[in-house]
Amino acid sequence: MTRVLEGGCLCGRTRWRADGPVLHRVHCHCSLCRKGSGAVEVPWITVERRHFAWTGGPPTFYRSSAEGERGFCPVCGTKLTFTHDDVPDDIDLAVGSLDDAEAGYPLTQIHGESRVAWLSVDPQLPFRADHDPGPPVTDPPPLAGDAELEGGCLCGAFRYAVTGPPVRSGLCHCGLCRRATGGLAAAWAIWPRERYRDNGAPTAEWSASATGARRFCPTCGATLGYAFTRRPDLVEIMIAGLDDPGAVAPDSHGFAADAPSWLVIDDTRPRWPGRVGQGEPDDGLLRPAF
Repeated sequence: MTRVLEGGCLCGRTRWRADGPVLHRVHCHCSLCRKGSGAVEVPWITVERRHFAWTGGPPTFYRSSAEGERGFCPVCGTKLTFTHDDVPDDIDLAVGSLDDAEAGYPLTQIHGESRVAWLSVDPQLPFRADHDPGPPVTDPPPLAGDAELEGGCLCGAFRYAVTGPPVRSGLCHCGLCRRATGGLAAAWAIWPRERYRDNGAPTAEWSASATGARRFCPTCGATLGYAFTRRPDLVEIMIAGLDDPGAVAPDSHGFAADAPSWLVIDDTRPRWPGRVGQGEPDDGLLRPAF
C-alpha cells in the first residue's frame, strides 16, 4: 500500500500532501541546491505531480535555472519543492520539509563534482553511474587573519563578505534548521560584526523562537543566516552561502540526536546530542556502521 506523505514549511502556512509512490530518493550535492537552501546538501524524494497537492497557502517560486523552478514559503523561507521542465510530470520534495524525516531516506547520490570537500555523507550510498563522486574528503587549512570570503544568495541580489576565521562554526541537525532549509543540516559560522559587511540589499526574517530570526532572500528564498536577539555584535551566516563553502568547516555537530536515523556523516567532529557545549558529546551518533 502506498504511504501518504505530508509536509510543509516552518511557520505552517504552506503545506503539501503526496499519496503516490516515491520514484527517486537522492542526496543532491549541486551548488544550486546548496546555495538556494542554505543547507550543506539537500536530499530529495520524487513523486508524480498527479499524486501531489498543495494543502495550505501557495509557495513563492523562483527559477534557479532556465530549466528548473524552486518553491519556498514567502513568510518563513522554508525550501519545499523543485521541478524540472524536462520532466513535467514529476515533482521533487525537499526531505527536510517532510513531517516525518524518517520517510525521506535517500538511496543514491548525485552531483558529487560540486560536493563540499569536507563533507562525507552516507559513504556506503553509491553515486549514479554518470555522476562523479567528487574531490577527496579533506578539511580546509585554517584561515589567515586577513583572508576574505564572499558569499550571497542564489539569485545574487544579496552579497556579503567576512574577514578572517570565524569565532565558532557548526553543523546543526535540529528539526527547525532541517525544516527551514529543506536540507540535510545547516552548516553555520559566526563572525564578529566588525569583520562582516554586506551590500545592504533587503532580506526577509522569520522568528521560530525568542533567541533570534532566520534571514532569507525574499526573491530566491535562500537561507542567509541568523540574527541573534541578544548578541547584535555577532553575525551568523550559512556556510553553504559562501562562494567557496569548502573554505570553512564546522567545528562540531549540534543536536545530532535529532538527525534522521538513516543519516551517516563520516567524520570525527564531536557530536553533541543537543546544543553544542551542553552535556557530553556522543561519538556514536552519525557514524558509519563499518
